[in-house]
Amino acid sequence: MASPQKRSWFRYENGVVLMMFFTFGFVFMERLSIVYLFPFIAPDLKLNNAEIGMIASVLAVCWAVSGFIFGSISDLVGSRKKVLLPITLAFSLFSFLSGLARSFWQMILVRGLMGVAEGPVLPLAQASVIAASTPERRGFNLGFVQSSLGLIGSFLTPIIVTQIAVHYSWHEAFYLVGVPGLVMFFVLLKWMREPGRGTAQEAEAVEHTKVRLADIGAVFRHRNMWFCVLIAIFSMTWLFAFTTFAPTFLTEVSHYSPDEMGLIMSAVGLGTFVWGFVGPAISDRLGRKPTLILFAFIACLSPICLALLRAPVGIMMVVAFLTTVGQAVFPLFLVIIPGESLPYRLVASAVGLTQFIGELVGGTFAPWLGGVAADHWGLVAPMWIAAAGMLVSALLAFGLKETAPAKVGRGALEAQEIVTTA
Repeated sequence: MASPQKRSWFRYENGVVLMMFFTFGFVFMERLSIVYLFPFIAPDLKLNNAEIGMIASVLAVCWAVSGFIFGSISDLVGSRKKVLLPITLAFSLFSFLSGLARSFWQMILVRGLMGVAEGPVLPLAQASVIAASTPERRGFNLGFVQSSLGLIGSFLTPIIVTQIAVHYSWHEAFYLVGVPGLVMFFVLLKWMREPGRGTAQEAEAVEHTKVRLADIGAVFRHRNMWFCVLIAIFSMTWLFAFTTFAPTFLTEVSHYSPDEMGLIMSAVGLGTFVWGFVGPAISDRLGRKPTLILFAFIACLSPICLALLRAPVGIMMVVAFLTTVGQAVFPLFLVIIPGESLPYRLVASAVGLTQFIGELVGGTFAPWLGGVAADHWGLVAPMWIAAAGMLVSALLAFGLKETAPAKVGRGALEAQEIVTTA
């Protein structure tokens, strides 16, 4: 007979966290693969820096619109799985099509369609995790899911795709990164269940309340939502200005080889993985607001250090790991604070809205602006744009109201939910 500890480990809470960890991680493997491949793609397709930024931007704007629309649809129909399954299959197929692109406009089209497919993954995945999470583990669970961006998207992806591109071609790299998403489609098909159909806790989280279209307006009536949206805009400016141009900066300005660039960017990814769940776990005890402020200030250093330092690869990897703590911030303003500020049944809409505006402004305009600035003032310009974005995020975080159960108490959060939906 299994021990209580083993029975506890194999509960659905842990299962859904792992499923969503890998699903979201493979989404970012496919999304970020192109930025590590730009040094190979740009000469082949004859792209300038502005066109590189446009390719990143079109995915971001499609991701933003799709995330909000399909996140709200999943709230209205009361199903996460029915929406998540087809989009998981779709974004994997669009990765294969990225490898077939032979021109700038073909790449724009394919990456835009990929953004439509990938946008809803985060709202749906995190809404499913919230429903299955115990309050004392909520921050860790949500942060762990988003930390997959670091381990899979930023740590493993640059090593894998640059090695394939060096030894074969960038086309084959896109074909390979499309495979894991197909695997996750079948995993979710077999083991994912709708929130509320398992434990009594999940059923209580869902509240057995069907969302009406008018209810979604409640998302706009909470102060924390407005601050989270503003923080999302500037944090995503940091993220996409940095990740879009850092690989090209390292090869063209700092003169690292593609292999060395891949190692440095993998250290960035390892840092985002570790800090991505350490930060939210700290916030379970320290509080969401002070944790967000602290890590946002530290994250300003990552693009600054990249812009100013030219050191041996090993030193650059250590600096990259220690300063790339921005991923600790993202679960807090994207999911955890909105999820604790609103009832569960509106979480996908709240996360989708924050992601929508953040991606639409920060994710869309930052790569384009960074590309234009790079063409005029050099590739160092996007690094300073990124640093400024996270600095503004840190300052905005002072306007948030604390939501961590350990700090405000579960009763206070429940009363806050009643006021929000009244």
